[in-house]
Amino acid sequence: MSTAMTIIGTSPYVTGYASAGVATNKTATPATADSSGQAKAANTGSAAVNVTLSAEAQAALKAQTDTRSPEAVVSEARSALDALLKAAKTTSALKDGKATIDLSDLDRRELYAIASNRGGKFPIEEQVVASLALKSRQSDALAGPAAAARVTGDYATLYQTAIDRLDAAGPEEKATGQWAKDRAALVEGRKQAIARPGVAPSGIEGDTVAAYLKEVGGVVANPRTRDFGKVATDVRTVLDKQYATAKGDGAATSPDGGDIDFSRFDTRSLAAISLNRDGQFSDHEVTQAANEIRARDHQSVMSSYKSSAGADPSDFGKAMLTRYADMTSEEREASGWTPALYDKMVAMQNTREKLASLFSASGGVATSGSMTLLDYLG
Repeated sequence: MSTAMTIIGTSPYVTGYASAGVATNKTATPATADSSGQAKAANTGSAAVNVTLSAEAQAALKAQTDTRSPEAVVSEARSALDALLKAAKTTSALKDGKATIDLSDLDRRELYAIASNRGGKFPIEEQVVASLALKSRQSDALAGPAAAARVTGDYATLYQTAIDRLDAAGPEEKATGQWAKDRAALVEGRKQAIARPGVAPSGIEGDTVAAYLKEVGGVVANPRTRDFGKVATDVRTVLDKQYATAKGDGAATSPDGGDIDFSRFDTRSLAAISLNRDGQFSDHEVTQAANEIRARDHQSVMSSYKSSAGADPSDFGKAMLTRYADMTSEEREASGWTPALYDKMVAMQNTREKLASLFSASGGVATSGSMTLLDYLG
């Protein structure tokens, strides 16, 4: 929902966030308006401006005016989670890879505090659910511009939307090296998009927009929520049309041979081919889809591993748990991410955190006020 504001003169905020989707409309001053207000406007040579702020601009404005200390943000986030868990009659934010609570009422700083476990106040399940909430909001912000980019080729606006959203982060998030890396990648993406209109930027390490576009695909309607059997039928239709127009050496022109271009297929659509529950796909299509899923999985895992290198050792494990929780059941089955694997990842993550608590910041064994290794192993 947008927020309307009446502004007299020039606002630094509006100027700075014009590219964030801020729509300005000059309006005539009503005859019943206060005459002193008219005089002031006339004396400054400015007119009343009615401004409607986009969601990204509203978030940026809120971030600028949020004066809470990091400790206060953590405290409020902890209190909100406790209330949600109590209302849901559960002690864990995650059960079998699915969220048990809804974090939609928490703001970005609170979600980031939970996802990054600021102050050590949030267990891994809460970190994962908060990470998923942040990702969902990012996806919501990019969905419209991404759809437009596929039709019009305007990738510059899509990248600018992602930059604006990143700039709306709180001070804690902006202080991280990851925020700086993400922004640099997006700026490079926007630069490429402007230089080559209609062509999707490529070859940029850490490009979150490119990752988003690959994840959501673009050939099947609502692939994440649509009935799985209908997804398979849609994919069958798309593949047949693709074969009919395929060009280039080695390109697949039938279901039984050639390299199939899966670049515009999301992972759930690929899972529909790989699992082949209704027998709609050839052995060649099933094999190629399985190989594509495996390649994407490897790329995602390696990307998470590289991103966590030199950071908190728990970041990689958290990224893997978040990846599992974000998958549909069909994606998990096609990728081999079983409930047993999830349970093992949780156990290993919890063990890592327990072992870390045994050591002091200097690297020595912590003894005062801490449980010992025998306490954990016993």
